[in-house]
Parts: sequence; structure tokens; C-alpha cells
Amino acid sequence: MDRDWMWLPNRLSRDYVEGVKSFIQVAKEHLRWDNKTRCPCRDCQNARFNDLLTIERHLIRFGFSRSYQKWIFHGEEHESQPNEQNDIGVDTEIVDATDADILNEVVDALNDACGHIDNDINLEESTTHGKFDYLLGEANKELYPGCKKFSALTFLVKLMHIKVLNRWSDKSFDMLLQVLVDAFPERSNIPKTYYDAKKMLRDLGLGYDSIHACKYDCALFWKENETLDKCPVCDEPRYKFCNGKGKKIPQKVLRHFPLKSRLQRLFMSRHTASDMRWHKEKRISEEGVLRHPADSEAWKDMDTQFPWFSQEPRNVRLRLATDGFNPFGSMSNSYSMWPIVLVPYNMAPWRCMKEMFFMLSLLIPGPQAPGRDIDVYLRPLIEELKELWHEGVQTFDVSTGENFRMHACVLWTINDFPAYGNLAGWNTKGYKACPVCNEDTSSLGIRSKICYMGHRRFLPLDHGWRRSRQHDGKPEFRPPPRMFSSDEILQQLCCLKHRKPGKHPNNVDRKRKRVPEELN
Repeated sequence: MDRDWMWLPNRLSRDYVEGVKSFIQVAKEHLRWDNKTRCPCRDCQNARFNDLLTIERHLIRFGFSRSYQKWIFHGEEHESQPNEQNDIGVDTEIVDATDADILNEVVDALNDACGHIDNDINLEESTTHGKFDYLLGEANKELYPGCKKFSALTFLVKLMHIKVLNRWSDKSFDMLLQVLVDAFPERSNIPKTYYDAKKMLRDLGLGYDSIHACKYDCALFWKENETLDKCPVCDEPRYKFCNGKGKKIPQKVLRHFPLKSRLQRLFMSRHTASDMRWHKEKRISEEGVLRHPADSEAWKDMDTQFPWFSQEPRNVRLRLATDGFNPFGSMSNSYSMWPIVLVPYNMAPWRCMKEMFFMLSLLIPGPQAPGRDIDVYLRPLIEELKELWHEGVQTFDVSTGENFRMHACVLWTINDFPAYGNLAGWNTKGYKACPVCNEDTSSLGIRSKICYMGHRRFLPLDHGWRRSRQHDGKPEFRPPPRMFSSDEILQQLCCLKHRKPGKHPNNVDRKRKRVPEELN
């Protein structure tokens, strides 16, 4: 059918209006129970459900979405690609557009992985082979005999998603599962408790690890310290006092969300696998134009120094972002939690900055900010990043139908200046607070405050403001601060004394300056 009318610039023309009416006639046959369907206008992008009158107005006002040339959401059959599996039917009408996209990405990734294992693709070399063998069995089970709309897995994913959105308690979720088990046929595959549901998802790589931490942020009870009952640094007890009764409660718990499995799922979903090569295959490179992080000097320098990494476009470049927040939303309650978020920059800018691709890696507990001891909590993530850099992980690419070894690296960190001091280990307070100027920082004490007055040094040497005395009472003829080489910075680090981590009251290192006397 000729649909050139969809791209007519004059949306008040007779051809366009008649074409919209023909679409409305097609959409009438695919309405939901509330007489609504997806709106394909450029504003809604098939993510919102509206009635037919509203859709007609939107199409006249905004026009059709450019990517919606085949009306697959309104009755037309979608032509499947050779490596593509059919979508699992998920009704997303009770969640908003963003949540529906996240849910569909998870379900489709799991469905794609199942489909390709079922197609006799050799995954014996993959580290996730055991998980997806289990996944295949669960995904192929019917929710109950004769159910065609849900499998046991898709029903559970959707149910857990609704629980999170509506903040159901664990007890209420257990009660709901008991009612569902009693209401559905006897041979239904519904977990009986919330614990069983979490265990199933954890086996699929959708869970997190709980790591106990010292009360004063000295160390993690992880790996070599996993069996200890006291902190190896400050000798404080691992658990709160419980008088020997009931379950032991740890002083602090770090939540670690494994990164490797989530990066692997980006290539196991047909929606994102090809997007992970966008920076190499579809990005328009133009000298002097910054459209994507791949156009930056840091990205290009990385490619120059490590050509083996840049030769595989599917290797993942990450950025790390962190900041503290009060989860209780009350300024009168002093509490600070620190999430560590990773974002893959391989995708197009309008894709990688979507919420669904923000990967929460660590959730550092409060009530106090970790401060300079944040490196203690970063240890699980750093260990994982080292493994991804040196060894990589075997990953299946659904877009090519083959396995490859995926590597990853962190190119940037995004944070405010105080958080930069915690992550970089540089003292962002005092006379030498600038990490760029280093020992050549221009600082001045004024009324018990430290001010940084040397910003005219970055102006051209013949600039008129350099001769002005209105700024600090004298002209400025100094050149900009020089850039320190990596060898010079390493030499400065050798002057630093070893610091005892943690915030224990008896820790005398808390009073020591982080910058050696030679730099002050």
C-alpha cells in the first residue's frame, strides 16, 4: 500500500487527512479493553495509549513517527529477520512508557538468549551456559496448562516489576502469591513465596550480592575477610549486639550488582546488540565536531595507546557517576547513601543516556558519606573491571550469531568537585585544591576564607584584563600553569605516607593531610 502521504509536509492537505482516517479505521480493530491503543505520532512514539479522537488530533498536529512505517502495533504482521525470535506477549498498560521499555528489554533479552540456545548454537565455552540452560527450561514452561500469553518467567518478571513500582511489602507479596497459587490450576508454575521468586531471578543474573562492611568504613568482610567476626583494621565487631538470639544483623551492608552479566545481556538482546557497535559503524566522524564521546580526545587517545582494544568495536567504554543522596527526602534527617552508576557509551547519544541503560553497580550504605574511604567500597567493582580489562568475558552476540571475548574499561567519571576529591584521592580543600594547577595553584587567604584568584593567567598574554588592577590590586603577567606529566604525578604519590583507612575515633591518620608538605 502506498503510504507516501505519511511524510507530506502539509498535514492539512486532503491526502494526509484521508490517510489519517484510513489509519483510524485500521486502529479500530485493535483497541484495548478501555477503547485505547498506541499513538504513533512523533510525540508519543507508540509509547502512550490514547483514544482514537486524541490520536487523530496528534497525527494532524505532530505527524507520524518517522520510524513507524509498518503498523505492527495496529494489526500488520512484522516480517521477522533470520536471527529474530517472536516477541513474548507482555501487556504493559498498567506501567508508564519508560517502565514498559525497561520490562520489554529484560524479557526480550531473556527470550533471545533462550531462542538461540534452542537453535543449537554452541555456548559450551560461555561462562553463562549453566544459567541459560536453566533459563531455557523455565522460559518454555507454560504458566498454567493452555496459557499462551505468559510463560512462567515472563509472568514472574512482570509481577516483580509491579511490586517495585508500587512499593509492595514482602509480606503482601507473599500473600498475593498464595492467592495466585490457590486461584490458578494445580499444575501452574507460580512461585509460592517471595524468596522462591528472588531465587529464580538471582539464578538468571538479575540479583545482587550483599557484602558486610565495617561500622567505620575500614574494610569489607569479603574474600580473605569473609569469615571474620571482627574488622581486621579497627577490631570492631562485624554484627550488632543481639545477645546471641535470632539472626545476626551486620553493622553495614554494601549491595553489589554484578556488571559482567548485564554487559553480556546487552549483546543477547536483538534490540541492543547492533546498537553496541553504533560508534564504529553509524557515527558520522567530522574533524572539529563533537557529537559523541567517540569524538573526544580521551576516546582517541585510548584507541592510540591500546589498539588491541579499539580493534573490537564491541568492547565497552563506560563512564562512572556517583553522588550522595538522602533516601528519606527529609533535610532534617541527616543520612547519605552513595550509588555508583555505570553507563555504556558505545550506543548513540539518544540511547546511552536513557534510564534503562543506567547500570547501578554499587549501593554504598549510610548514614555518613564514605568520604575518602570510598575506595574501600569500590573494591568489588574494581576487581570486576580488572577482570574485564585483562581477561574479558565470553559473550554471545545475537546480531551476528557468534561468540566473542568482550573487554571493558572506564574512560570517565562524572561527579561534583567534593565527590571528585573522594574518587581521585586529591584534597579539594585548602591552598592546593586545584587538581589541574597542582602545586602551581594561585590561592589567597581572605578573612579566614581561601580564594582562588589566578584565573586571569589563562587569558591571552596581550589581553587587556591582564593589566587591570581592579581584580586583586596588581597586574597578572604569569603564563598558565604547566601540565604535569604522569611521571611527575607518580613521583608526588611516592611522597605520600600510607594511610590507615576508616573513621574509627582512634585513627590518628584522620588528622593527617592528604597532600605532602612539599606541595604546600
